[in-house]
Amino acid sequence: MDAPRPAAPRTRRPVWMWWFVGALAVVLAAGGGFFAWRTINDQTGPATVAAQRAVDALTNHTIGDGAFAATVGPNEIDDLAATLRGMGTLKPVVTVQNVQLDDQQRRGTARLQADWTIHQGKPHWVQDAYLQLARGADGWTAVWSRDLIASGLQPGDRLRAVRLAPVRGEVIGADDERLVWNQDARRIGLDKPQLPADRQPAAARALAKAVGIDPDAYVAKVAAYGPKAFVEAAVVRSVGSEAWSVLAKVANVPGVRVLDAVRPLARTGSFARALLGSVGEATGDIIKASGGTIREGDLVGLGGLQNSRNASLMGITGFVVQAYPDGHSEAARDLFRVPAVNGEALRITLSQPMQQRAEALIGSIGRRAVVVVRPSDGALLVLASTPGTTAATTRRIYPDAFAPVDVVARLRADGLPAAVAALGLDGEARIGVPVFLAATDGGSLRLSAFSLASAMASVGAGESRRPHLFADEQQPAIADGLRPGEVAAIKRGLKAGAAGDGRLWTAVLRGDLAVAVYDSTGHADALMKRYLDGS
Repeated sequence: MDAPRPAAPRTRRPVWMWWFVGALAVVLAAGGGFFAWRTINDQTGPATVAAQRAVDALTNHTIGDGAFAATVGPNEIDDLAATLRGMGTLKPVVTVQNVQLDDQQRRGTARLQADWTIHQGKPHWVQDAYLQLARGADGWTAVWSRDLIASGLQPGDRLRAVRLAPVRGEVIGADDERLVWNQDARRIGLDKPQLPADRQPAAARALAKAVGIDPDAYVAKVAAYGPKAFVEAAVVRSVGSEAWSVLAKVANVPGVRVLDAVRPLARTGSFARALLGSVGEATGDIIKASGGTIREGDLVGLGGLQNSRNASLMGITGFVVQAYPDGHSEAARDLFRVPAVNGEALRITLSQPMQQRAEALIGSIGRRAVVVVRPSDGALLVLASTPGTTAATTRRIYPDAFAPVDVVARLRADGLPAAVAALGLDGEARIGVPVFLAATDGGSLRLSAFSLASAMASVGAGESRRPHLFADEQQPAIADGLRPGEVAAIKRGLKAGAAGDGRLWTAVLRGDLAVAVYDSTGHADALMKRYLDGS
């Protein structure tokens, strides 16, 4: 039997190790106590509340309400108002992103984000800012800094938001002729501050008569504008006899002011006016109906193609936010810019020389119209009416015998309605302005000069087609249009390629032209002859 082994001797730890363990325990205990203390006394919540209070004061321009304590006084309040005056009624949405505090929880920094919507539907101007926070005996307050208004502002800098107008698209006719383009012009209007309120209605009426617009409508327009407004009445090109004549007429009207401008203008003040329309400052109704896309001062189409194609012609406005030294706006620097998008050119088939000749023959008496369509491709070449009327498109004519309709009506079971449909005179004309095509109720046929030319063009082409005005758009095909036998019968019914009563209306096929004339004075044949002869 073996003898038992002696017990192993105890290992003695060095004294320094005990000191280390003890020190570590003290540190851990102290650290745990510190973190426990920090958790119990965490000031992030109260500091965030103070940051939000400062944000509300900044957004509402009430920084003197105590949110910034003694760091804000009358000078800072006035400076904020002056700095943001050029931003108008625009206000940012400012949010507190996060709050960081120092270890002693006496000071902190809040990261803010200011989101400015300068124009609905366009990129926002977004800025980060850093708000300093301090904890005193009465709790947390914010520290004012001009960088909270916008980053990088120098002492005395001011802000402004400026709309950037796009260049409006031109209207281009046949053979690349410019029909409407931007030209130097004069804006004629009533400057309300120059006249006492009781004299403004009479001055407005006199000005309206001088420039040839509706006096009652202009008087109402002047009354609706603010007391310091300039109310535009007319725009004329800067040179030429037309401008001189109008300016001479308005010279003695009290309160009138003439301003230089650049405006889209047609070749003359009356050139194809009913079709092309005009361009002017947006009215209150237009601004309201736009849903925010059009603002005061924007140029928009007022009638005709300028109105119906306004979206593409106008383009898209832009804007720029700028900072500039107080009193020196010429030294502005860009902080944020969204460029304007220029309008697109509108290409139409109207022939400038043919339209101008038709207008010269029509003159300004009565209600007259000349419409010309090219049968080979259906292009609308002329749409001329007496100035101030839409005789070519809306004047109703009662033709006793119009071969294109009469022949088809006899050959088809449904009579007049079937003939109108076969000639494409139902539905919409689709030329950008209202057009009366045809009516057959009560068994009586009614057409317009546009319809007469359209029907004659279909006969000349040997198939039904609707006149088209827009160079890049095709008109829809006409279902069950003219048949070969009907075309032949119509041509036999036309006397020398013409139809009409010779007094109020007449329509002619001449080569690759279908021409319709209306003359309320009873000289349609004479007007047609002069037009075809080029006299």
